[in-house]
Amino acid sequence: MVTFVSGISIVCFAASYGVAFLFEISRLIFRSGLRGAAMVGFAAAGFMAHTLFLGWRAATEQAVPLSSAFDWYLLAAWSLAAGYLWLTLANPRTPVGLFMLPVVLGLICAAQWASREPFSQSPATQVWGAIHGIFNLLGSVAVAIGAVSALMWLIQADRLGKKEPPIRGFRMPSLEKLAQITSRTAIIAAWATGAGFASGLVLNAVNRQRGLLDTVPWTDPVVVRMGALVVWLVIVAIVARVMARSPHGSRRVAILSMISFGLLVMSIVWGLLGNTRHGMPPQQVFRVHSASRWVVHS
Repeated sequence: MVTFVSGISIVCFAASYGVAFLFEISRLIFRSGLRGAAMVGFAAAGFMAHTLFLGWRAATEQAVPLSSAFDWYLLAAWSLAAGYLWLTLANPRTPVGLFMLPVVLGLICAAQWASREPFSQSPATQVWGAIHGIFNLLGSVAVAIGAVSALMWLIQADRLGKKEPPIRGFRMPSLEKLAQITSRTAIIAAWATGAGFASGLVLNAVNRQRGLLDTVPWTDPVVVRMGALVVWLVIVAIVARVMARSPHGSRRVAILSMISFGLLVMSIVWGLLGNTRHGMPPQQVFRVHSASRWVVHS
């Protein structure tokens, strides 16, 4: 059993999610009585392999379990995959996989680009690092779910506006339910990312106070753009709250939620490819710090 679990790779569950996504796409082309069971089966197999992979890393890593950027993206993907399975089993005729599985696969791809080096750990940074990571994870998942429900709302509203008949075996939730999910996730995302940003500032302050080399400058691109993202999400949450009963409020909140997801994706890509010291392994930070000192003394 140990050999089996240790042999699980990202390819195993990514491929399973990919096959489930192809089954979701096939809903648009033809009907099948066996497709639903096969789709859920592949997704469940991927989710099980995903869970075992994370569990194995948590049990075998010498550092604090699941404390790298690589693990963070896989945890976000795991959370969305769990939500996809739950929604699919509860509403088998609703094509949530068309919207959620691409996000799951995108996060898995992001994990492949992210560093697997654990963040530096001390008794203080362990606590604040866990708080920072949990809130950021919750906020990102909320933004993704809000974007999925917003996209479904826009599609459903467009279909109803054109008075198009529903596709057989392809049913969307009601506009009221989708609007409610979009509005609530906007509020959760603002609250969670705000808490994540604040705990990140505390974490950085603790590192600075202890004289650790892996502190992040306050002007670091990640810090600046995450602060801007928090401000944006707070604005979206306020708009969602104020315009809850407005005739055109749901459409505006849906569009804003889609923009929020776009900004989150841009933030993730920038973090993976941009020049930043946020999440940089301690060894690399030490080299950067030493190089900067050498330049100054030269």
